[in-house]
Amino acid sequence: MDAGTLPQVSWVVTNQRYSEHPNGAPADGEYYVGRVLQALNADPDVLNSTLVIINYDENDGQFDHVPPPVAPSGTTDESCQDPALASAPLPVGLGFRVPLLLISPWTRGGWVTSEVSDHTSVLQFLERWTAAIGTPARCPHISDWRRSVCGDLLAAFDFEHPVYGLPDLPFVAAPVGDAHQYHPMPASNVLPVQETGSKPARPLPYQPNANLAGFSTSGSTVTADLVLSNNGQHVRKASHFAVYDNTLTASPSLADFPRAFPGQYTVAASNRTADATLAAGPVDPSGGYDITVIGPNRFLRRFAGNVTTPGAAARVTALYGSEGRGPQPLLTLILASASASDLTFAVTPNNYCADPARTYRVRPGQRVAHELDPLATAGGWYDLTVTIEDDGCWSQRYAGHLETGKPSVTG
Repeated sequence: MDAGTLPQVSWVVTNQRYSEHPNGAPADGEYYVGRVLQALNADPDVLNSTLVIINYDENDGQFDHVPPPVAPSGTTDESCQDPALASAPLPVGLGFRVPLLLISPWTRGGWVTSEVSDHTSVLQFLERWTAAIGTPARCPHISDWRRSVCGDLLAAFDFEHPVYGLPDLPFVAAPVGDAHQYHPMPASNVLPVQETGSKPARPLPYQPNANLAGFSTSGSTVTADLVLSNNGQHVRKASHFAVYDNTLTASPSLADFPRAFPGQYTVAASNRTADATLAAGPVDPSGGYDITVIGPNRFLRRFAGNVTTPGAAARVTALYGSEGRGPQPLLTLILASASASDLTFAVTPNNYCADPARTYRVRPGQRVAHELDPLATAGGWYDLTVTIEDDGCWSQRYAGHLETGKPSVTG
């Protein structure tokens, strides 16, 4: 740094002691990172023109319960063949989530970005940077599917409002050193308490949605008709969904791939509200179903019931906006009955909203709208459960975040 010979791109890899693996103290990792930042700040102009990316290759396995996206079966350059494990090619998939810190004048302020990223996102960022300085370098080993799903990190930056200088950080003065000073996780493996509160969040480039539209029968087989979408004026990236069968009592083996595994669907970005992708949800031979659909940024839908009970005629459609229209996003649940009888729906907030449950008596052929403004009440976050009066096994849960293309907050 002092000699002015720092390369434009440098890779720094720690040794075992400072890598925060289980036999190393986290404080030693803090010490190492602090020394790197202090070295860059030996010349403040270097620090003020540098992005430091701190990227881990493993997680601690304590908190993360979100499965990573996996490409649909047959996706080009996203599978590998291992006859010892399975006859069909197995997906590569994204790895389980790891921390990523972006330290620079353009990422200051405690911001969080929840855009789906992986290790290739760092390479995609370098692609964008090399193109910007007139020496474009493109990595040929990133699949089209991965580029469609994983971001390039640029959404995490605010280049118009940089904050220069090294902040006043509680730097670790020295490594732990003696083993008796390091206290690892307790042997009981008790989870630590997650910190409360929220952080400012960068806008995200997608708007996932999923609805259960009804059921289809082919011979003796019944499937749930799911409708997946990713629409909005700010939407510019694909949204990936996984469809889970919660009725499974045992985990499938790799030899069962892809038949017994969660359905994987990648839905391209669209600015048209009518665009959608059809997906199939499992229904067991008795007519029961319990399906979870997950997507990016804590998106979740859960549909449970039985095709032989009154709930089979209940229809709920989640829209973003008043009947799907309007400049200001809303969450609208359209309640309808496809039977010859009235249905009584109850819409109950689970989180983010203190409103009491609301009930609606819906006649056959009638459409009743339940509207919620999550932007006004919870920074865009919502979490509701819908039930009906005469069918205790029927329920539908709707949780997620409304995007506007503007900054928001974490959940």
